[in-house]
Amino acid sequence: MKSFEEFKASREKMDPSTRKMSEHQWGQAYSAYCSAREHARGGHSSGSKAGGSRRRSSTKSSAQGMHAPSAVSASGALRARVRAESAYADQRLLVNVLSWVILGAIMIVAVLQAMVLSAPSAAGAILLFGAIQALVVIILRMMVHVIIDIPDVALYCACEAQKSIAEEPAE
Repeated sequence: MKSFEEFKASREKMDPSTRKMSEHQWGQAYSAYCSAREHARGGHSSGSKAGGSRRRSSTKSSAQGMHAPSAVSASGALRARVRAESAYADQRLLVNVLSWVILGAIMIVAVLQAMVLSAPSAAGAILLFGAIQALVVIILRMMVHVIIDIPDVALYCACEAQKSIAEEPAE
């Protein structure tokens, strides 16, 4: 396996745009390279072929109905880790399903009301009101997700504090 400097030099040779990457991004790229090499060598204990495990490992951390956040932001990585270990995945899925059903109902009602009205200004006002209602539902959905995450984040912080206390060298 290549050292970090050899890895960086070979990537910059292959793709000159990587010269714009930050040190944090380089660290993430090198750790991904190392883990991929580890999986290819058979260090992965899943029993599947090395090529078949690539896709599975990338989707393992995201629950159903959620996308994986960008690896660039630390808060996105923390959010993904907390949600992957969440005790409230069912509630989050329920909130997602209900919000989509409500959004669909709002849009259908707004379009039907606009079709019934003969005045274009009244139809426009109805559609605008429907769009505002949809925006309110989306904002409420995000706020409910934040509320659902509060106990998970508190538990995660408590576990991290316990780990750091246990890892301190006793002198």
